[in-house]
Amino acid sequence: MDEDDTPNTVGPPSAKALHELTLLAKRQPSPKRSSAAWRLVTSVMGNPDAHGVLDFARENDLVLPCEHTDSTTANLTWQNPLDGSEMVWIPPGKFLYGTANKTAETAGFSLGRFPVTHEQYAKFCAETGYTPAAEHPNNESFLSNWRSGKPPKGKERHPVTQVSLFDALAYAKWAGGTLPTEWLWEKAARGTDGRTYPWGDSVPSKKLAQIAVTGTCEVGKFSRVRSPYGCEELIGNVSEWCLPTTEDAVIGAFPEPYPKVAYPSDGEPVQSVVRGACFLRTSVTATKSSHRRNLSVARRNHWVGFRLAVLLPVRPAE
Repeated sequence: MDEDDTPNTVGPPSAKALHELTLLAKRQPSPKRSSAAWRLVTSVMGNPDAHGVLDFARENDLVLPCEHTDSTTANLTWQNPLDGSEMVWIPPGKFLYGTANKTAETAGFSLGRFPVTHEQYAKFCAETGYTPAAEHPNNESFLSNWRSGKPPKGKERHPVTQVSLFDALAYAKWAGGTLPTEWLWEKAARGTDGRTYPWGDSVPSKKLAQIAVTGTCEVGKFSRVRSPYGCEELIGNVSEWCLPTTEDAVIGAFPEPYPKVAYPSDGEPVQSVVRGACFLRTSVTATKSSHRRNLSVARRNHWVGFRLAVLLPVRPAE
């Protein structure tokens, strides 16, 4: 094989995943089979021939479609067997974005109902032994609010913080997903009617969302801030890392799930966007779903977390 013919793959080669799926297809349906098939399908996201793996899995009922045609049916939700996240299906279609309410369109995708929690991130660290790369700046800040390698006591169900974009992407890849771009995040938050806040147009308050306070809270505490699709806490609790995109990227398009992002060096900033007002925010502008903020990709702090996205039109078989 010539050097130019080397397959450009991310993760396991698709041929290997297809072979293992073929063996799974011969087994009786079970939660174990479903989880194994899901890990194989998501492991080849980003490969140029991943569609062949996805098509085989669909044809053999190793994964199920997310689409439905009944407009009166509530949005589909499903549980990710790899990290336990409850995922919400965001149907394809047009949406409004930005302060000027421009229109864009996107394919369907799934987004976590809640931000990833301390206990979920602890499971990831335990199973993978993850430590940040040596070249990552300020590694002493990684999970600096943990003690002896364990989440803060009593806050296991709070959103994980003190993680950089790189730390978030490492978790997402292990969990079979990625991060949403800021535009996918905004669609999930604003719905098809372009509402100001996920819940509508009423101004947020402490009674409505976890804002204007001193810290995070357990996920699921403020169900009234649910978006039109069913995602919660897109406003309040923590701001969330979004997947970097290029300046010429089409709004609403799916990017590479695991882009190569440089570490900041020699004073050169490398930034990505975080979305959603965190618990510290008080201004009306900062709490709007259209508000965006740039942050150094290596930054770790106590008010930024993330949630999982799956950029596939399928879910695990039940």
